[in-house]
Amino acid sequence: MPSVLDRVLERELKDALSRFEQALHQAGLDDESVKNRVRGAKQFVAFLYGRYVGNNPRDEE
Repeated sequence: MPSVLDRVLERELKDALSRFEQALHQAGLDDESVKNRVRGAKQFVAFLYGRYVGNNPRDEE
C-alpha cells in the first residue's frame, strides 16, 4: 500500500505532466512531438524517482 507521501507525489507529478502537455499543445507542437516530449518527461521522472507516474509496482502487491 502506497504511503501518503507516495500518493501526494504521484498526484502532483501527474498534475505537472498534464500542465506540461497542455503548454506544449498551446505552443503549437504537433501531436507526435507532444507525445514524444511527454514520454521523455515520464522517463525523466522514472529516473529521478525510480518509477513511472501511475505505474507504481507497490500498488500491485
